[in-house]
Amino acid sequence: MIAPGTGATAGAVRSREPASDRDRYLDLLRAVALVRVMLYHVTGWLWLSLLVPAMGLMFGIAGSLMAASLDRHGPSAVLRRLRRLLLPFWVFGVITLAVLCTAGWRPLPDGMADWGELLWWVLPLRVPPVGGPSWAWAFQIGLWYVVTYLWLVLLSPVLLRVFRRWPWPSIAVATALPIGMHLAGVHAGYFVAAYLSCWLMGFAHHDRLLRRVPWRWYGCLVAGLAGAGGTWVVSAVVTGRAADLNHIAGGTTLWSMALVAVLLRVQPRFVGRVPLGGALRLVNARAVTIYLWHIPATLGMFLLLAPVLPYNSVASIALRLTGVCLLTAGAVLLFGWIEDVAARRTPTLFGPRPVHVGRPVGGRHARGGRHR
Repeated sequence: MIAPGTGATAGAVRSREPASDRDRYLDLLRAVALVRVMLYHVTGWLWLSLLVPAMGLMFGIAGSLMAASLDRHGPSAVLRRLRRLLLPFWVFGVITLAVLCTAGWRPLPDGMADWGELLWWVLPLRVPPVGGPSWAWAFQIGLWYVVTYLWLVLLSPVLLRVFRRWPWPSIAVATALPIGMHLAGVHAGYFVAAYLSCWLMGFAHHDRLLRRVPWRWYGCLVAGLAGAGGTWVVSAVVTGRAADLNHIAGGTTLWSMALVAVLLRVQPRFVGRVPLGGALRLVNARAVTIYLWHIPATLGMFLLLAPVLPYNSVASIALRLTGVCLLTAGAVLLFGWIEDVAARRTPTLFGPRPVHVGRPVGGRHARGGRHR
């Protein structure tokens, strides 16, 4: 293990794999995570979120890319990341509010909606309101991810400085934080706390710290996280305290960390030979659009098929999955180009063409390298 405080001074360990393969591996992981999220929302199968805690994986990948952006662009990287998140989110918000107002905006549960609350649709530092009909939840339920991502991006300049001063203690504190909040009964900022450790693991991946820990110690750490997190999660599910991984305080963090630690440590050699490279690029270039629109698409297919097919029948699941994929693909064609604008690329229907660039080899330790 690396002693506390050495993260900012130790030399970088260069990976032998080509930079393009490393980038493609992160693209592959994010695509798998998005597919898992869609499958879970279509089927409702809890075991999917236990098998692949996709949200923790997505935050781990985002943390690695955020560290790379900060190394290359400095504090302006925050604005760049916000632009890439907020532009597609604003389009989603405008359409959502138009649909809800047309359907009839009803009072929120705690009284008439304060129209000032709509400002959260501009800067989502908290989940914005949807005081509309009963199905309006489909336009809101996934926005906790946007809020959490936004907070972690805003905090990243400070987090990265602290992490590079005390790398492993930072990860340890971040892992313990949601557990302490759960025991203390603190709920504010839970999702930020729950996935902060995964974000910092992304920093460690970018700085090449994970591969410097001997496998025997790393394996013990992963086994400990998986054992404690898995026991916590299974206990919560069996006792009926929670039916969604994201709402199992503490257990979510530990279980997610175990998978993120493994996947960000390994570097499979087959990555460079994975087919469908164009599909991977498209999914990653349209990740925000896919995430935002697939849940309303899921609700639409459910409402369409519920009167004629049992929810858990094979035909219903197959038709819902097909329909959600088609509707989400339609949203990608209609709105995906906005992500190109947000990234300051030439807008296209099918995402950017491949660009062969180098990737950072050790964060601040390798300023001479090119950063993504």
